Amino acid sequence: MADDAIGTLENLSRDLSDMNRVHKAGAMAESFIRQHIYRSEGMSPLSAATEGYRGKGKPLQDTGSLRDSITYEVTGRETVSVGTAAKYAPLHNNGGTITAKKNWLFIPSPYARKLERTYGKKPGDVLSGLRSNGASVFRIGRTVCYSSSDTKGKPRVVYYLKKSVVIPKREFFYLSDYEVKLIMQEIAPKT
Repeated sequence: MADDAIGTLENLSRDLSDMNRVHKAGAMAESFIRQHIYRSEGMSPLSAATEGYRGKGKPLQDTGSLRDSITYEVTGRETVSVGTAAKYAPLHNNGGTITAKKNWLFIPSPYARKLERTYGKKPGDVLSGLRSNGASVFRIGRTVCYSSSDTKGKPRVVYYLKKSVVIPKREFFYLSDYEVKLIMQEIAPKT
């Protein structure tokens, strides 16, 4: 009976050790992928329009929500899954084209950021907010503009209208051979 208890404890200890290694592998992979976003190495720089809207900076780092969305989950005794629930992650990782579902995509101008902080992120909220504060909102060609007492009656572009926008590939979701080697070294059973 004592031998059975010792065997059970040894198996439990080995299972816990294996699970610790699985957790460690997941945590390391999560960390490496987050670092890819943080470092932005090899990624296309921000477009002039994006830089005008949000200011200078690195790609994929405006709010940190993509980086923070990278997580791991142990899915089996020897399996870990690393991923993100951010729906826009594949588009940023692989690149692609966003096409307007109806008429136009509203691309924010440099002025839009401040207005979004006041009225909300959606173009409809911004334009409604401007109108409710007495601004005149109108379209000039492929731009949506407003004028108010703050602009001294001069039109100020809020959104550029486009049928589609190309998002460059900014690959972050990968593990390099070196990173895989580090993970394997860290989780290898110690003899």
